[in-house]
Amino acid sequence: MCVYLFSGEDITAESLLNFAPEEPLYAALFLVLLYAFKSLTVFFPIIVLNVLGGFLFEPHHALIVNTVGVLVELAIPYWIGRVSGAGFADKLCQKHPKLTEIIGEGSNKNFFMSFFLRVISCLPGDAVSMYFGARKVPFWTCLLASFLGTFPGMVAATLLGMNITDPSSPMFWVSIGLTVGISVISFLVYFLWRRAKKKEG
Repeated sequence: MCVYLFSGEDITAESLLNFAPEEPLYAALFLVLLYAFKSLTVFFPIIVLNVLGGFLFEPHHALIVNTVGVLVELAIPYWIGRVSGAGFADKLCQKHPKLTEIIGEGSNKNFFMSFFLRVISCLPGDAVSMYFGARKVPFWTCLLASFLGTFPGMVAATLLGMNITDPSSPMFWVSIGLTVGISVISFLVYFLWRRAKKKEG
């Protein structure tokens, strides 16, 4: 499994399915471990794991496992940033100038900025978590706001995984529509925000 993840090949929900245990409990642990691994890498988008969870489990179980996985994926980078200290936040800002551009004067609005950065999805989620950890934003504030920002996309991708084997199903196209719609809304929110900032400038 590790050899495959580091092989450089395209990682898809279908390819990861080959490694998933058949026992539901072990499959859930397997998926949560993948979320933990994802939090330390940029090898594949988190939507791959959301879809895999929807495919592996019954609807309510899929949402529970994906929720746990997403919380793990949000928490690990936060604590890496927290341990690394404030200097690490400055390095992240140098690497990702949009962090400074977006947060700007809103740096004291921790809950809103944690939520907003997830909604607009214009920065690597792991870098965002590390930044707030390094700035010592309260953990539960960051975790709750970040989760609320990622929740709609997670639900849409989970629904996609549940219906991915039946492209003729109306729910398949609903889930596709939701996934695309959330991406479009994310782009529009970011576009309108930048436009408003330019007018203020």
